[in-house]
Amino acid sequence: MTKLTEYKGLVLATIEITPSNPEHGDEVEFADSSPGGKAVFLMKVKEYESGKFKAKFVSPERAARHVELFPKLNKTNKDTSPLFVVHGFNVQPAAAMSNIADKWKRFTDAGLKYYPVPVLWPCNEDGDYATDQEGLSQRAGKELKAMVDAIPNDLFPRKSVLMHSMGNHVVFNGACGVKDETEKVIDKAPDVEFENIFLVAADVPHDIFWENPYEYDDRWFDKKKMQGLYGQKKQKASNFFKMLKVDESGKPIGKIYVVHYKWDKAMVASATPLMNGETRLGAYGHKKDGDDKVRADMKDYIEDYDMYPNILWCGGDDDQKKHSYEFEPATVEFYMSKVIEKPE
Repeated sequence: MTKLTEYKGLVLATIEITPSNPEHGDEVEFADSSPGGKAVFLMKVKEYESGKFKAKFVSPERAARHVELFPKLNKTNKDTSPLFVVHGFNVQPAAAMSNIADKWKRFTDAGLKYYPVPVLWPCNEDGDYATDQEGLSQRAGKELKAMVDAIPNDLFPRKSVLMHSMGNHVVFNGACGVKDETEKVIDKAPDVEFENIFLVAADVPHDIFWENPYEYDDRWFDKKKMQGLYGQKKQKASNFFKMLKVDESGKPIGKIYVVHYKWDKAMVASATPLMNGETRLGAYGHKKDGDDKVRADMKDYIEDYDMYPNILWCGGDDDQKKHSYEFEPATVEFYMSKVIEKPE
């Protein structure tokens, strides 16, 4: 992967920055393994020392203006819109931005109807899965919800989101799983409208969109932990589903797309009793035990995409157990095929 020196494009981050209350255009700094912070827009990110960054703080209004001008400045088609990309666990800022920079040509080769915008959230520097899963990702999701709740939807009228691996946990269990003082998930979706939602190699339970998903009883090794992290699936799914943009009749204009692969090494590991003990959505998709289990109000708007036919063409020495396939050519082409065409 190319070493990051500067990432000029738009970035959304929930990482602690200094100063903590900048004005538009101010220079801010942040670092690898920074604590979580409020969600902010940044541009012109430079790594001036290993793991240390300077960037330009951008107000939401100016970020929206950048998005509006992107098709004209980059001479792309009128349908071009941002695809916000929420990375997985154990990914530091330089790696997240470099990954997108390295794969940018794949988006242009596929028509650039979507262009990726990295969403950075703080990960533990030593690759501690539990720390990222139980704390950092949850806070990041809440900060993202706080941001979108404060921004009018018409500021960014066209947008979609892609979550990879634990990035799905950030949004589904973090942003869509905010709880009240009694630990009950509140019936309130993040106030955001996405045309399409892509769950890629999703490190969340496979039954989140079921009519009767499994909850956690005394048969579970760590019942309290599992209830806290993954419980109340049905309310979280309702909140999640409401993030789809709807037409005048109230029907979603796009879909939730579940991109999965059954031999994904991370999904296999995550499902073991030593980790989560539950089959992952990113392994088998949302219909593992049959279409009849899926919620009737959602089934027409959720679609699986099995990477198995394409995985051997992804390259590398570990093809058959690949997990980081979110920007492989076949996957990018799939995203592009689902872009909602802009009305004339």
